[in-house]
Amino acid sequence: MAVAITLNQFFAKQHIDYELIKHRPTETALDSSKSARLPPEQVAKAVILEDTDGNFLMASVPARRSVSLNRLNTLTDSQYKLVNETRLKELFPDCKKGAIPSVGKAYNLKMMVDDELLSSPYVYIEAGDHQHMVKINGNEYRQLVANMPHGEIHGGLLGFRHFRDRKPSWKWIP
Repeated sequence: MAVAITLNQFFAKQHIDYELIKHRPTETALDSSKSARLPPEQVAKAVILEDTDGNFLMASVPARRSVSLNRLNTLTDSQYKLVNETRLKELFPDCKKGAIPSVGKAYNLKMMVDDELLSSPYVYIEAGDHQHMVKINGNEYRQLVANMPHGEIHGGLLGFRHFRDRKPSWKWIP
């Protein structure tokens, strides 16, 4: 599939240039960044949420981060929760599970962007399958999300144990 049809059509309408980057098949945005040797802080991960009124929101955070629902709910004055897999298939029929492009406008979804992504020279997003990423110039990405709410909505680091949780690989013998 390479690039999801909806995303490709959206980029064409918006005159957004992008580069397609192929990588080995992966399951998560963080794994995609590792496979393609991309800085995980520049890979935008889409997390789809739904509030108590049934409104959807795409939260876009760096691949190495989780979404902090506490921060996001405080900033939006709403109560969002993760969308179930069935709804994801309905919202993104041209995307594989776990490979949703982090471009809410393309899918007519409201979007909130983590501030950490707004300073990147390039932003990489899932293309809709598990083998391709789309590389967008940082300035074009900032224009794309210029009128969208943003803030510090990321949570902790993924794929890294906290220092205090680490166990030494050696044993002290007096």
